[in-house]
Amino acid sequence: MILGMGSKPRVCVVGAGFAGLNAAQQLKSSKYDVTVIDPALYIEWLPNLHEIISGRKTGEDLKLSRQRIIERMGHRFCQQKVVDVGGSSLQLDCGEMLAFDACVIATGVGSAYPTVTGVGEFAHTVNTVAGCQQIANKMRRATLGHRTLKVSVVGGGTEGVEVLGEALRAYRHRPQLEFQMVDASDSVLPQCAGNLDKAVRSLVSNFNVDFRMGSGVASVEKEGLYLHNGQALESDLTIWAGAGSTTSLLGFPGSSSQEQQPWGQVAQTFQSQHFESVFVVGDAGDISSVMNKQTYHAIDMGRFVAANVERLLSGRALKRFDPASKPQVVSFGDLDTFMVFNGFSVSSSMLGAAKEMFYTLGLLQLSPPTNAKDFVKTLDVFQRSMRRVYLPTLNPLSLVGKLSRAKLFT
Repeated sequence: MILGMGSKPRVCVVGAGFAGLNAAQQLKSSKYDVTVIDPALYIEWLPNLHEIISGRKTGEDLKLSRQRIIERMGHRFCQQKVVDVGGSSLQLDCGEMLAFDACVIATGVGSAYPTVTGVGEFAHTVNTVAGCQQIANKMRRATLGHRTLKVSVVGGGTEGVEVLGEALRAYRHRPQLEFQMVDASDSVLPQCAGNLDKAVRSLVSNFNVDFRMGSGVASVEKEGLYLHNGQALESDLTIWAGAGSTTSLLGFPGSSSQEQQPWGQVAQTFQSQHFESVFVVGDAGDISSVMNKQTYHAIDMGRFVAANVERLLSGRALKRFDPASKPQVVSFGDLDTFMVFNGFSVSSSMLGAAKEMFYTLGLLQLSPPTNAKDFVKTLDVFQRSMRRVYLPTLNPLSLVGKLSRAKLFT
């Protein structure tokens, strides 16, 4: 059965994350027959998931109904998994075929590299609410006993630093927990301008934190980690905050029979190198010649690819994506917050309010209140942010001290 025979141009958006939802939002239902496909009913607010570990956020704080968001756009939501994509149709895991005139793949990344043995069985990931809740529960239970829990954070990039920061926010003074960061790179936050490695290490010098840098993880076992250099590390709780893998859809064509590429091969227009009607956007696309993979570009990419879909369907020339130069905020629990620019970085505990503002305004933009119940729920989110972040950060009694601790890294 092939679905999708309407009179308007048919557009399928595979993946309802930040990039996918923003692409769908730009494609007006009056002009296009849009179907957004994702196997999960809820979108989870990825930039703040790590705050579940410290208890600053709950799972319900960070979940929104995809169906509700998409139907308010005037589009259809299909809660299915896409198992194959061709040049004019895709196949759902239920066996149905969905025809399209253009398709946007915005599936993001998975939890772990498939080449790392044991990650799925023995490591906990931080890209879902459930995963972060499991980590938080294990750490919380460890504080009730006398046995030491060795916690390993695999990944010294943005995600790893933010995860370690939240763990230290809640447990740095608990003698039952010891932490170690593991990464193939020799330094923490190697992609960020300035010597942030030195800054991070200095902030944790008085806590039970060790850095095992310079060799990647070869395998994860129940009792610990084995590195490529042959070293074995004890680990009771392994948190995988390293590189991810992409969906098998991106090994076009005939994904089940072809050797998979790490990311979807696309031009700078986001058009697939295999099918001109298919675009790959967000973290799923390989655009390393343009920029590194950064979640905070997803909104811009989603909006841009929608414009290119419209150009394709109207016979106009596609445009090349030129990413805006924007800073990235990297939080390190309550110890510090870094804002990374092109060529330099700054740090200040006041910057934590910037990330919280992105969270609160982002939720409001993605799912604005339409009734009294929605308004009360939105107001509750703002009140919690005000109580936990804005007021403590902007307290006049501590503001001068915070300003004096701001630093520049070049």
